[in-house]
Amino acid sequence: MNEDEIGANSEGETWQDETLPSSPADPYAGETSDAGSGGGNRGRKRRAGAGGSRDAPRSRAQGRLVHSCIVKLIVQRVEPNYAEPWRCKSQVSSSGTGFLMSGRRVITNAHVIRNSTHVRARRSVSPVMFSCTVEWVSIPLDLAVLSVNDVDAFFGATASAPTASDMAAAPANDGPTNVSTNGDADIQGAGLPLSPLLPGLDENVTCVGFPTGGQQISVTRGVVSRVDVNSYGVLRIQIDAAINPGNSGGPVFDERGRVIGIASSHLRGGSNIGYIIPTEVLLYFLGMARGGMEADPIERSALNCERTTKVMAVLAVENEAVDVGNEGTGESGSGAGVVARTITNGGNNLVVAAVGIVGPRMVPGVAGLGMHIQTLENKALRKRLGLRDGGDGGGVRISSFWSPSPVLYADNEQIEESDDTAHRLMVDDVLLTIDGIEVGQDGTIPLSADRPHERIGMSYLMTRERVGHKLELGIVRAGRPMTIHTVLRPNRYLCPVYDAFDAHSSYLVCGGCVFVPLSWPYIRAHKKKAGFPSFGAIASKPANGAEQVIILSKVLADEINVGYHHKRFLILSTVNGSRPKNMRDLIRAILRAGNDEENLEFRAHFDNKEDCEQFICLNVEEAKAAEGRILKQHMVAQWCSDDVVPPEMRDACGKDDDAATTMVSFLEKCI
Repeated sequence: MNEDEIGANSEGETWQDETLPSSPADPYAGETSDAGSGGGNRGRKRRAGAGGSRDAPRSRAQGRLVHSCIVKLIVQRVEPNYAEPWRCKSQVSSSGTGFLMSGRRVITNAHVIRNSTHVRARRSVSPVMFSCTVEWVSIPLDLAVLSVNDVDAFFGATASAPTASDMAAAPANDGPTNVSTNGDADIQGAGLPLSPLLPGLDENVTCVGFPTGGQQISVTRGVVSRVDVNSYGVLRIQIDAAINPGNSGGPVFDERGRVIGIASSHLRGGSNIGYIIPTEVLLYFLGMARGGMEADPIERSALNCERTTKVMAVLAVENEAVDVGNEGTGESGSGAGVVARTITNGGNNLVVAAVGIVGPRMVPGVAGLGMHIQTLENKALRKRLGLRDGGDGGGVRISSFWSPSPVLYADNEQIEESDDTAHRLMVDDVLLTIDGIEVGQDGTIPLSADRPHERIGMSYLMTRERVGHKLELGIVRAGRPMTIHTVLRPNRYLCPVYDAFDAHSSYLVCGGCVFVPLSWPYIRAHKKKAGFPSFGAIASKPANGAEQVIILSKVLADEINVGYHHKRFLILSTVNGSRPKNMRDLIRAILRAGNDEENLEFRAHFDNKEDCEQFICLNVEEAKAAEGRILKQHMVAQWCSDDVVPPEMRDACGKDDDAATTMVSFLEKCI
C-alpha cells in the first residue's frame, strides 16, 4: 500500500484503514504510529467564494440547528482475538461523531461502531445520552446508519417512530431544514442538507465534530486539496482541515452550509492531509440500504451466515401494535437481536423478522471487473498491441485477471457467436472506453463532463455503480475494435480483508491443533511474531466460491501431541487423504476419520514451500480421551466456533447446545 490512513474514531485510540491487498505488501504496515494531525486552519484567512464575494452568513437559528444535528457517539466495543479466536479482547470505550439525516437516522463511519456491543448518542446541545441500534453498515465504504431507540425523547415529544420510507436521503438544498418562525431550531425529524455535487479544488470547507482535546463540539476549517480514489477505487476528497481522533463520522460543510462529505481518516506522517467520504458515496450507500440490498453470505465468507425471513404475526391493519416477544425487540448495539418490520404480501400485513444473522445488515462490497491493468505510455508497446495512433491515444493493457470476468456478449459482426473468447476480456486486450468514457494511457479518466481537466482513476467508473450493473467496454484485440458488455460484481479475495464483514475469528481445535481460516486480520494479529510468514502469494488470489485457506495456527501442548508443539503457521493440505476446501469440510473430514480410521492424519506445508510437507498423526481414541482435558487446560469453551458447524450436523443435533462443545459429543449425537 502506498499510504497509511488512520481513522479518527475515538479519543485515545486510532483506527488503521484496511487496504486492498493487491500486492504481497502488508496492508497494515506501521499501525502503531501516533494518530495526531496538524491544525490545518492555523493562521488561514477564509477566502471569498467562487463568485468573488462571501456567501450570506447563516442566521442564528440556522446555526443552532446545524449544531443540534451534530451527535457525539459513545461506543463500547469488544474486538475479536484472531490470535486466540475462542476468546475476545477486553472491552474498550471509544467515541466518534455522527450527524442527523432526514428520516430520524444518524450517519457515521463504520469503523466508529464496528464490533460494538452498545452505542449511545447525544446531541451537541443536550447532555442526555440515548441508546442506538446499528441498522445498516458498509465496512468497505466505511459508512453506517444508526437509529435512536427512544425516538420521542431524542427528537421531541411529537416525533414519530422511524419507518422504512424514512431511509430516503435529505434533499440537496441551500440550508438546514425545519427552522421555526420564532427563531428557534426545531429538530423534530430534521436532517442536515446534503450536497450531491463534488466541491471544487481550493473550495472552503468546515469540519465539525467531537475530536480529542475536549468534551464539546469543535470546528476546524480548510480547503479542498484533491479529489481522488482510495486503494479500493472508491471516490474520496482530500482536505487540509484538521481531522483528529473523535472527528470520524462528523459532517464536513461547504460555504453554503451543505454537507459535502464525512470526516473519515488522515494520512499518518503527512502534514494536514485528511480524507473525507463524499456525499456521492453516502447517497450510493443509502440507496442500497433503502432497496434492501444485502451482501451475499458467500461474499461475507460466512458459511453459516444466512438471513431468512420468519413471520412473527399477521396484522388486521398495517402498523398495528403487536407483541413479537424478545426476538423482535432489537436491543442496542451491533450484536442486536432481530428487529421485526411490517411488509404487505398478498393483501396481508405481515410482521416479519430476519433470523440467522445477528447484528446489523450489510450492503454488498465494492464492485469491480476483477482485472489488473498496465499503462501504455510506450509507443513500441502500443504498436505491438495493434494501436495505430502514433502513441498519443488512450487505453490500457489488460495484464491479468484475479477473477473470471462475467462478460455477457460482444457487439461485432466479424466475431462468431460460437467463439467463447468473443464474450470475454482476454490478456493483451486494450481497454479504450468504459460506458463511452475514454480511458487515458495512464489509466485515468476525466473527473466529470463539467470538470474535464481534472482526472481520476478509471476504477471510479466501476465503484460508483451497484453490483449487477452492466458496463459497455470498448476494446482493441489484435488490432480489431470490439464492444463487450460485462456485469459488475463484488471484489472478493481468497484471503478476506475486512474484520466483521468477510473476515471472522473462526476456529477448530482437534487434538490440540488449532485450525483457522486465513484472513488479513489474522495476519495483522501475528505479523510481529518471529517466524510468521507473509502469505503474500496467497493473500492477493481471487476467491473461489466458499473456498478458504486453512491454517494450522498453533498446537495447544498436551501429552498426545508431543513432538508437534512447535508446529505453527502451516497451510493445511489434507486430512486423511481428503482436501478440505473450507472449515466446514474440515469438520466433516475429522468426524469421518473419527468414525472410520485409527489415526487422524494432517498434512500441511509452509507458505511457498508445498514440497516441504509436515506430517501430524494423532491416535483417534487418544484424541477423544484428551479433548476435554486440553480444552479445560487452555480455557477453550468448545472445540469449534458456531459459524463453522456444517448445517446438516447442526440440524441433526437439534437444540442440544452441548453437542457442539466437544468432538466426542458430535460423534455421539450428530453423526
